[in-house]
Amino acid sequence: MGDTNNPLDQPLADALNGMTTAQLNAYKADNSATLINTLTGNYANSFLPSLNNVASSANNYDILTNYTINSKNLDTTLDDLKGQQGANLNIASRNVATASRFREIKEWYYNNKLDTLFIFQLIFISITFLAVLAYLMKLGFIGPGVVGAMVGVLVVVNILVITNRAIYTDKVRDKRYWSKRAFGVVGSALPGGILASKCP
Repeated sequence: MGDTNNPLDQPLADALNGMTTAQLNAYKADNSATLINTLTGNYANSFLPSLNNVASSANNYDILTNYTINSKNLDTTLDDLKGQQGANLNIASRNVATASRFREIKEWYYNNKLDTLFIFQLIFISITFLAVLAYLMKLGFIGPGVVGAMVGVLVVVNILVITNRAIYTDKVRDKRYWSKRAFGVVGSALPGGILASKCP
């Protein structure tokens, strides 16, 4: 029944040969039950840690999956905030530029009106002065020659002032900034040059 060449198996072979059939069947049944219990216990002992490892791995996978999803959601939220911030900065920049340009236009318009008012005042003062001269000539305090000379001087002064104002505003003055003028433009009729752009 056993390997007789192996001295460790010889006593077992002798014992088995000395058993009756009933004893041998009982021995086999007992050893089979012991072997089954041992194998089942070993399997259970190895299965439970394996099952626990699988459950732990599944739990870790769920945690990593949730972390990945949360990270993607956070990235999306940050991208949305970044885009909103960029849009707000663009809107603020446009608002500042619009307000600044509106202030420039108002300043140019206001100063141009003041300049025009000065011309009208000059014309009004000149006409008033000529009226006074005409009245004095009518009363005989001054002669017609003096009145004619004064009229000529006033007309020349008014023409020079009005012409200078018109040429300077149209050809030399900056069409965006009232207090600036263009320099070094070739072909300028006056010092400072001709500005190509027109006031919007």
